[in-house]
Amino acid sequence: MPLLPFDGCWRRIERAHAHRVAFAEMWERFVKEDAYTPSVYMYSDGTGSIRVSPIYQSFPDQFSLELGEMLYHFRAALDGSVYAAAIVETKHDPPPDEEHLEFPICTDKRHFEKSGRKIAPLSDELKAFIKAVQPCNTPPLKKNEEVFNFNRCLGILNDWARIDRHRQLHVIGSWASNISPRLRLPPGVTPIEMNIFEGGLLENNNEIATFRLDGFIPGMKIEANPNLSIDVTVHEVPAPCADTDTLGNRLLAMEVAVRTITGKLQGDT
Repeated sequence: MPLLPFDGCWRRIERAHAHRVAFAEMWERFVKEDAYTPSVYMYSDGTGSIRVSPIYQSFPDQFSLELGEMLYHFRAALDGSVYAAAIVETKHDPPPDEEHLEFPICTDKRHFEKSGRKIAPLSDELKAFIKAVQPCNTPPLKKNEEVFNFNRCLGILNDWARIDRHRQLHVIGSWASNISPRLRLPPGVTPIEMNIFEGGLLENNNEIATFRLDGFIPGMKIEANPNLSIDVTVHEVPAPCADTDTLGNRLLAMEVAVRTITGKLQGDT
């Protein structure tokens, strides 16, 4: 049975999805191996701090490889969808000017206007749609809305895929968020102050909270549960904009965007 123009695009998306799932499963196994150690530091005046340290030296290369493969297939699916749409529009396979066809992703409106040849065979409706989802046309957003915004996640996808073509994305560690530590105190000891730090990269012996206790006597045993969310992160920008802006959510947003855009170019309602 002959392939339809968009079949290759959907196969790439499914392949990218498989890499995204494999990445998530690998991360779940990694975290369950107690890759982080909490500790409590106490001083004689009743002040103390809660710290978290990774016990690994570096992340396995497989993290970067899975991520890079996923980005490649998502980006290729977008380019392929323009090529397939050009076949449908022109009724020629290969379509005219095929070597210049691709899905433009531009952070500058002037660059998009210069990229018209890349989508020249498409209808005005599809050209307008592609223009609307460009990173350069990102609308004003509230903080937590940025995570699943098409324009923003297409910009991240394009930047990371470009970086990975020249070198592996640098998976550097873990991002802590939703920090809400809990103390286990001896009888007669009560907390009178707790300062919790904002989320950030977990490096060596990270201080995630400081506190002050009433009734503390040096030598008492103080225990703590860091009670935080840990997500794998990469060295590339942009930094997370909110606790919901995890790498996992970004990758999910990329997939939703690529599926939606491919469906639109295919003519799905």
